[in-house]
Amino acid sequence: MKKIEWIVICLLLLPIATLAEAANPYIGAWSVEFVTPKGKTQKGTVILNQQDGTWDMKHQNFKNLCSGQPFPIVIKKASADKLVFKILRSRVLSGCTDHTAVLKPVNDKTLQGETKSGLKVTLVRE
Repeated sequence: MKKIEWIVICLLLLPIATLAEAANPYIGAWSVEFVTPKGKTQKGTVILNQQDGTWDMKHQNFKNLCSGQPFPIVIKKASADKLVFKILRSRVLSGCTDHTAVLKPVNDKTLQGETKSGLKVTLVRE
């Protein structure tokens, strides 16, 4: 009998836990721009959903297969003061490294920050 009571309590608390998850304020399409270590500006698109998204750069580099295609992202934190997401390049191509970006809002339409590897990144809401 105790087992059934615990199951009922857990089922009643489940909707409360779901409501506690705050909505991601950055959902939507964003233009992304970053500068490579060699000083070259790269542009693309980032699509953000509640917990995931896509990082899609427009350039193609035949010497670097880890560029020029869409990569999945997983959102680690999305609050009013910070966005943190991981670009999962290794899930698309073996040998590609993943990158984590930490960004902060500049205004309602712009986020700026950098990746853990030091690339300066700017997102502008489309």
